[in-house]
Amino acid sequence: MADAMKGVTRAMIRMNRQINLPAMQQIMMEFERQSEIMNMKEEVIGETMDDMLEQDDEEEETETIINQVLDEIGIDIGQELADTPSSGAVKQPARKERVAVGETELQADKDLQQRLENLRKDDL
Repeated sequence: MADAMKGVTRAMIRMNRQINLPAMQQIMMEFERQSEIMNMKEEVIGETMDDMLEQDDEEEETETIINQVLDEIGIDIGQELADTPSSGAVKQPARKERVAVGETELQADKDLQQRLENLRKDDL
């Protein structure tokens, strides 16, 4: 056992002579500094990626709201785009739908006007 301890002590003495302790400390400090810089960069990249993903969510939410509004007023973008001519020919169905919407609005205006006139007659 004593011989083993003697051998270990000699190995440690040789290692101490070969290793420059101040240089090793300097290397360790530089490693720690570079590690901190890497962690900061990783955090910035992570936050940037999160922001980009949130923007995608906002775009999807905006598109959903726009589609809801268009559905409420009776416009189907997919159908309108499908009805658009791919060549020089122009189709008329989209125009007929717009006329129907306009006629519905005119009928609603007429109904409101009739109700107003009835209210005025009742007041007299």
